[in-house]
Amino acid sequence: MKSTRHLLGHNFFKITAIFWTLLIFYLCLNDVPSLPSIPIENLDKIIHFIFYFVFVFLWIMSFKNISLRYFLIVLFIALLLGISIEFLQKNYTKNRAFDWYDIVANTLGAITGFILVKYYHKTQNKNISH
Repeated sequence: MKSTRHLLGHNFFKITAIFWTLLIFYLCLNDVPSLPSIPIENLDKIIHFIFYFVFVFLWIMSFKNISLRYFLIVLFIALLLGISIEFLQKNYTKNRAFDWYDIVANTLGAITGFILVKYYHKTQNKNISH
């Protein structure tokens, strides 16, 4: 029972965050086999938003210490990662292209994740130290 509680805590989020980060790299820097077309306008941007929203959520939740400093570091890394991957796509992939709107979607997802996790901690009466 003790190991289950331990897995459901910060380690679960940390393992999931690592997996999610690797998934972002894989999906954004490799040619993904053609997927069925889904007629949703701007689906690509929605996916970028979700990638970085979940990235920030998982990494912040993986910390035991609740600190605004850690939250901001995660946000900064997410923004840096989103921009870097776009430049890597431009320079090191064949079928991927740089897209400013992807960066906007990544940024909005990361900031939204940051705000919602910060709000969650506030509503749970967990003090966020500075």
